[in-house]
Amino acid sequence: MNHLYKTKFLNHNQFGFIPQKSTTDAAMTVKQFIGPKLERRVVMTNLDVKGAFDAAWLPAILRGLREVECPRNLYQLSQDYFKDRRAIMH
Repeated sequence: MNHLYKTKFLNHNQFGFIPQKSTTDAAMTVKQFIGPKLERRVVMTNLDVKGAFDAAWLPAILRGLREVECPRNLYQLSQDYFKDRRAIMH
């Protein structure tokens, strides 16, 4: 997190995995955005896909970390975390 804050890599609209931010904060931000523009009811849904990260393409994640010059220790930690992981789809 320190690296992400220091490099200002995070978007201010990032709510997931951010300390002191929640899905309620995300919903309130959307409400403030659409409130003045709409005079009718709006239904909002949230989808949290369990295990979505498990199906991510790991080489692309590692390449992305290199492209944004992720510190070596964090890159190696990520690389080790991904080692021998598999996703099985039926």
